[in-house]
Amino acid sequence: MKDLTGTRVGQYEIVERLGGGGMAVVYRAVQQPLGREVALKALSPELFQDEGFVKRFETEAKTLAKLDHPNILPIYDFEVTEGVTFLTMPLIRGGTLRDILNRGPLDTLTAWRYLREIGDGLQHAHDAGIVHRDLKPTNVLIHSDGRAMLADFGLARGAGQPTHLTTIGLAIGTPGYMAPEQVMGHEVDRRCDIYAMGVLTFEMLTGRLPFIGSNRMEVAYATVNAPVPSAAKLNNALPDELDVLLAKVLAKDPAQRPQTVKDLLAQMAKLPQRRQAPAAAAPVPFARPAAAQPAETAAMRIVSAPPAVHGSPPPASPSTGSGSGAASALRTLEMMGVKPSRARGRFILNSHVANLIHVARDITADRWPEIAYSAGLAQYLEEDPPHDEQLATPVEYLSSLNEAFERVYGHEAEDAIRAWGRRATERWLADGRHGMGGARRLVPGRQRKLAGVVKSFTEAMDQVRGEHTHAWLQVDAHQFWLVNFSNMFALGRIKAVKSCVVWTASIETILRWAGLANDWYVEEVECGCVTGTFDCVFAIRSVES
Repeated sequence: MKDLTGTRVGQYEIVERLGGGGMAVVYRAVQQPLGREVALKALSPELFQDEGFVKRFETEAKTLAKLDHPNILPIYDFEVTEGVTFLTMPLIRGGTLRDILNRGPLDTLTAWRYLREIGDGLQHAHDAGIVHRDLKPTNVLIHSDGRAMLADFGLARGAGQPTHLTTIGLAIGTPGYMAPEQVMGHEVDRRCDIYAMGVLTFEMLTGRLPFIGSNRMEVAYATVNAPVPSAAKLNNALPDELDVLLAKVLAKDPAQRPQTVKDLLAQMAKLPQRRQAPAAAAPVPFARPAAAQPAETAAMRIVSAPPAVHGSPPPASPSTGSGSGAASALRTLEMMGVKPSRARGRFILNSHVANLIHVARDITADRWPEIAYSAGLAQYLEEDPPHDEQLATPVEYLSSLNEAFERVYGHEAEDAIRAWGRRATERWLADGRHGMGGARRLVPGRQRKLAGVVKSFTEAMDQVRGEHTHAWLQVDAHQFWLVNFSNMFALGRIKAVKSCVVWTASIETILRWAGLANDWYVEEVECGCVTGTFDCVFAIRSVES
């Protein structure tokens, strides 16, 4: 194709060639008189000679122009002029998903976010009767705000060739991403896009395609005949449940795959984010140092603790934590008699999670779908979990939801999470099933009143977990310390940053409920996400201290 750089086509001044293939070349152009930069995709002259193809191309361009979705690249214009047929689209400068994958496999949270965005765009197109047919990393653009956007939605479909092709390798698509029926030239529908979603999932998490070969024919043969390889064997951090799902998504028979992208995303949302750690060993009892033991020796003793659950790293000791004071707060409390604990159970009360999800949906409003998909909780897009007192909800749900707030809201996350914790606690208190009684206004004395509130709160939280994972201690006349062992909003997180805003907001709400907000304030003393223990310490301090 003749290079159009430096020429003017219609109202577009073509500045530079960005790339291209056998069917089209993409240029950076400036639309006059607006001065707007756009991407201009000019079709090959050979295709322009095919009147039937141009008509079909125009029809599909008009259909795509009606799509309005944040994860689909929109079309500005379609024009046939001066022997050139071209489309104009927004100029996306963030590169493609291929650029990202060239740096290696993705972590599961990033992969699920991109897959959810790609899937949302696909479902929108499928609902409009449009099938992509060539879903691959180079056709997924990355917006400057980090959003994945689908491009090239089947616009080259057919390319003047019949739909039913008999020669393997001539079907429209890219080897490695094409479904078996596509490779063999059979009629295809939206399930070929679902297959390509499975290929993208495999590649994002392992760094390679499921079916490979030294040439197109070998890849095509493997696609049609070879069994689906194990992603978990290529990346041992991946859960076995992923292999089970990929076996369905990459099935040779389209009827055995999820039949809609929405169904596929819902099944993905139920997958664990990583392989579960082996069962924890029996805990080693806490041995309090003898009174006669020298203070220096007691302070140097390392308290043994059982391995953590939920795939979390082992607890850091005072001598090996992050910084010289990494475990000082918790260590101090242990030395004062607070017994260390480690959650053994994997489930929490259904009612507690139902309350938190219900409030999260209310306060996030139109951003809730993004939060839910990001947290892997798409099954609760429109309804709450069971609202009963059964210990049946996986504890990881809350840490995933907490992290989803951070990803979606960015620098505004702290305010959103505070609102979430405050509203959820207010609703929990109003529900009356927490077992904390009334607002305890009749208990005399500021300290006694607060002690009663903190004691009741820790016992209520133990009921939520079904085991003793909370403790408290009055350190002196001016402060109470509350410990949350195996913090359910932090378990399994990998970022070494403070992440307990929801707990701070919850404790502050409890103080307001008890009429103590003017006398005491809350501060997180130690975050288990920073120390690696997932044990968090909060101080409730007197305003007079």
